[in-house]
Amino acid sequence: MTKTRKWRVWTALIGHTNHIMGVCPMQASNDAQIRELLLPFVRSEYTAPDTIILEEFALYGGINRADIAALNGVSHGYEIKSDRDTLIRLPQQVQAYNAVFERATLVSSDRHLSSAKKVIPKWWGIVRVTRPDFNFHLERIKESNPNPSPDGEAIASLLWRPEALYLLSNLGLDAGVRSKPMQDLIQRLAWALDPTELSGYVRQMIRARGDWRSAARLKLCDDTSQQPANLLDFRRTRHESIYR
Repeated sequence: MTKTRKWRVWTALIGHTNHIMGVCPMQASNDAQIRELLLPFVRSEYTAPDTIILEEFALYGGINRADIAALNGVSHGYEIKSDRDTLIRLPQQVQAYNAVFERATLVSSDRHLSSAKKVIPKWWGIVRVTRPDFNFHLERIKESNPNPSPDGEAIASLLWRPEALYLLSNLGLDAGVRSKPMQDLIQRLAWALDPTELSGYVRQMIRARGDWRSAARLKLCDDTSQQPANLLDFRRTRHESIYR
């Protein structure tokens, strides 16, 4: 059985289960229904064992959140727009995704698809939410491309203060900023590293957090925040691999 056919059968079974549980298959889609399908869909796109998939991934310290983020060799954010959503916040969300993620995908119902296409950049991918047989299905209709202009400060702001200090120290960039506010640490990282290189370090730090859900409740600038779960073997030169 092909990968595509397996996926179609699986989504149909999900819809059938919802019907048995009393969820009317004709109702408008909502975030929870789409998310239930999107999580395994993302896993099918990123199958490497070291991939981590995070829900409600905070951007800019929580001002915006990505519905789902996949972190592997790249960072990929997925934004859901169900029938019951509006597009009022989409321009702001697009700006946040554009600043942080190396790839991004809109996951939208037909109700919003035409209007949302006018808001998202051309490099974003699109997954369409369909209901051809009274069950919800996900169909990728456009692949994502690399983000042409990520923002270094936005990427560095994903770190917690102990992580930022640890990274600066191991790269020999901590002189004069160890006691400075978090924003100074962010600016130092963004100044010293190009966004692609910085993204690689940040992804590795996030993967090392362990219980990220509990630790994420701690404040961004709190000196007592949880240290990285595993000490990472960072190199001091910018041309060596950060991965062991």
